[in-house]
Amino acid sequence: MIKIHFHLLKNNLRWSSKIHQLNSDILQRHILPRINSNHYPIYFDFCEVSRTGKILSGSGIELGEFNIH
Repeated sequence: MIKIHFHLLKNNLRWSSKIHQLNSDILQRHILPRINSNHYPIYFDFCEVSRTGKILSGSGIELGEFNIH
């Protein structure tokens, strides 16, 4: 089990979840309901060394971040 911490910059929203595997579909399922859209194009930039990632809009604007433990 992987523990993941999320932080969305808008409204300074933070939460944690436990996941079985890390992939973009799972990340989207945890993030899209919090940004009130199921069709918002979001992308992820993840660094395996630091175990941190950025949540990016379709135009490359940083929406938030996440890290895994």
